[in-house]
Order: sequence, then structure tokens, then C-alpha cells
Amino acid sequence: MCKRNLVILLAVFPIFTSCQKDPNWEDMDNEYIVFTHKSEILNIDGYQSFFIPDSILLIGDKEDAVYLKGGNADKIITAVVGNMEKAGYVRIMNKEEADIGMQLSYISSTKYLTGYVSSPYWWWGYPAYWDPFYWGVYWNSWWYGYPISYSYSENSLLGEMVDLKSSDKENAKLSVIWNMYINGSISGYNNYDVNRMVRGVDQAFEQSNYLFKQN
Repeated sequence: MCKRNLVILLAVFPIFTSCQKDPNWEDMDNEYIVFTHKSEILNIDGYQSFFIPDSILLIGDKEDAVYLKGGNADKIITAVVGNMEKAGYVRIMNKEEADIGMQLSYISSTKYLTGYVSSPYWWWGYPAYWDPFYWGVYWNSWWYGYPISYSYSENSLLGEMVDLKSSDKENAKLSVIWNMYINGSISGYNNYDVNRMVRGVDQAFEQSNYLFKQN
């Protein structure tokens, strides 16, 4: 497994075919722009725990899988963990027992365009892209519970929440129940840009209040 420190995160605009909640533009001055989307099958009452890998998958032009671990990658992962716990979910270290799986991918170089929800997403064919089997031996493919079409270029951050609680996992599709996409201009200052990305993760959860469990 190849490991690198995450250097700079810069995402580009996704284009959705269905409604979504945009951030407050006035509050996002000089910050990354955050887009989020949820599946119609999302039911937070059915989820109690989550698992997140300790690395971010780098999607680029390498033939072998590369994972970003430590340093700035940890800052992004820690931000996701903190927001999930704030929303009322318990982090567990055994993915086989988790209700939710959280996966983060950093897209460093691509010019691909995804089409419709029924079409294979280009990153599915990327070496080691969060294969459904990573989450359990019975998952065989992915399923997005909403129509979506968007494009990526280099330096994009993709976050996905997957449902691991299917009652029938035998050859079942792994459902993606929530997504976040973050983008903005690069300043050239690494720490500043990474801190903006952390605030972008915070914004993703803030504008997704439907994820928060009631006390």
C-alpha cells in the first residue's frame, strides 16, 4: 500500500440533476463551496454506529492504489469523525458491526464525466476504489438512491456515506445514502487550504441537518 501526505485539496463544481441545499454564499466568502445530497431511503433512526478508514483513497493516473494517510489527511478524517459524533452516531473500529460506512476519496487527476445514475461511474473502475467487498464479502455493486450527474477535474474531494445494514446482503448492492462535494480556489498556502477544507466538511454537515439524530 502506498501512502502519502495529503497536500492541497481543491474541488470543482458538481452539477446535479435534482434539488439540493446550497450553502449560504455570503457566509462562504473565501471558503470552499460545499454541495451535499441525500438518498430518499435515508432513515437516520435506523443507524447508530459508523466506521471510517484511517486513510483517504487517492484517485489519479496511477495503476496501483494510493492511499493518503497521516498529516493533513488525518485532519480531514478527524473533521468527519467529529461531525458524525456530534450528529449522534458512535464510531466503532470494527466495520463488520457498523451501520454506516464513511469513505473519502481525493481525485488528483481526471477529465472524466459521469452520465446517468444507471451508468457505471468512472471511478468504479479505478484500482481499489472502495470496492463494495471492502465493506463485506456479500456486497457486489453500488447503488445511488437518486438521479445524479456531475463532472470532476483534478483536485476534488468526494465523501460518501454507505448503508451497511441491508437485511439481505447476499449479492446486494451497497447503497450510497449521502454525498458531499467540496470546491474552491487554491491560495497556495497548504495549511490555510487544508483548514478551509476542514471548515468545508463542517459546512457539509451543517447544511445537512437531516443527518442529526434527535436526543
